Amino acid sequence: MINKPNRKKFLEELDNAVDKFIDHPFDKYICISHNDADGISSLNIIQNLLSRMGLDYDFFIYNRSVSWANYLEGILTRKPNDRICLIFTDVGSNISELIPIIRSRKEHFFILDHHELDSDITSIQLPENLNFVNPTIYGYDGLDHISGATLTYMFAKKIKPKPVIKQGWLAIVGMAGDTLRSTDKLESFNREIYDELLDEEGFQDNEGLCLFGSMHETIKNGLKYSILPFISGLGGEDDQILNAFLKKNQINPKKRVIDLDFTEIKRIQDDAGFESHGHYATIPQKQGLLNFAFEHALLLNILCFKNINSAISIIQRKTTTFYSKGIYYDYLFNLTNNLRTLVKLPRFEAEKAIFIEAAEIPASNWSDTASFTVVNELLDPYKILFLGGEEMKNHTIKLSIRCSRKYLEKNNGIGVNTVINRIKHDFSGMGGGHKLAGGLRLSIPSFNSLKANIANYI
Repeated sequence: MINKPNRKKFLEELDNAVDKFIDHPFDKYICISHNDADGISSLNIIQNLLSRMGLDYDFFIYNRSVSWANYLEGILTRKPNDRICLIFTDVGSNISELIPIIRSRKEHFFILDHHELDSDITSIQLPENLNFVNPTIYGYDGLDHISGATLTYMFAKKIKPKPVIKQGWLAIVGMAGDTLRSTDKLESFNREIYDELLDEEGFQDNEGLCLFGSMHETIKNGLKYSILPFISGLGGEDDQILNAFLKKNQINPKKRVIDLDFTEIKRIQDDAGFESHGHYATIPQKQGLLNFAFEHALLLNILCFKNINSAISIIQRKTTTFYSKGIYYDYLFNLTNNLRTLVKLPRFEAEKAIFIEAAEIPASNWSDTASFTVVNELLDPYKILFLGGEEMKNHTIKLSIRCSRKYLEKNNGIGVNTVINRIKHDFSGMGGGHKLAGGLRLSIPSFNSLKANIANYI
């Protein structure tokens, strides 16, 4: 890894991959992508590219639940075939596992990913049948600078500019699902591609009160179900509390979030004590919550874990289905209530860590509750959050571990993945993650020892 981004080297590697893709036609193409909004958006960009080129392809979704060896065993033919091309998007940076597999095959692999590598690539000789494009190698931040969909769009646009630009809104949805911030805070390649597609009129940029999760709603429901920001004292509260707040500020509860004027936005923010005025993206050809890039991405993320087939189909629809809409609102209801509950729970605090036993929150909700607790800075942002509890079926402790960008900046970029690896070294737990988020399972004695000695691991 290098500290200062090397734009020239990165774009050269991207161009090399494009040239290889164009100059070496294959009989069949296999697309593999990640099961989240960024991954589904990336997949659709590649699918549209291959369709425009008249190429035959299959696609698969990887959810990281099995090893790459087991996963690819069900996809690749038993006999290696150099007429087959595999394109990975938003996945594939597990190079310590993937490179031995690729080296043993004849198929050609293109990996377009923005996640951090699990090994130092400078000490590895890449196989000739692999084009590996990852901007983090060249000093870019895969969390802030470039989403998977942004990278995939950049690749595809070099091959078929007009049709890829026409479907550029897919990159906007991928960005929204990955960056978790208002669009005026986008950086680097995300910023460049956003501005480029805005000039091409592939979507609309809007300014106003950003209540992400509920931009399509009335202001009453927007304040109640906003997850970014989650507004303490209003989020997840009863309607009468919301109505009283809005009446005091002389605002009609039925007025839409996007129709608020500047003075109304100021009154709301001043009284509730938060600041969330900014920019957000909308997709003109879509309706309802799909009209809003963040909400579209959030629905994709939810469906990816509930019903992957619905996630794959919803991205091409203009409106939501009754089924997907119901799942979306169940998710918002549960998450806002969990966030409201979490801030009231007892906690154990060390110098750089916070432990919360989440027995009052369903275990299936721990991951997202932990993520949005940290993103919203509901607790000290300079401490790592360990949220979880005992799993009764196997009597182990399951932890969702999160840290903020502020924590990373203060601690030289050493985040959750490093902490988890240190813990696993001593306690033989199971888990992993990236800088901002991860999961871990430990025995009860190991957890008690970790809690008592957490300073040794952070």
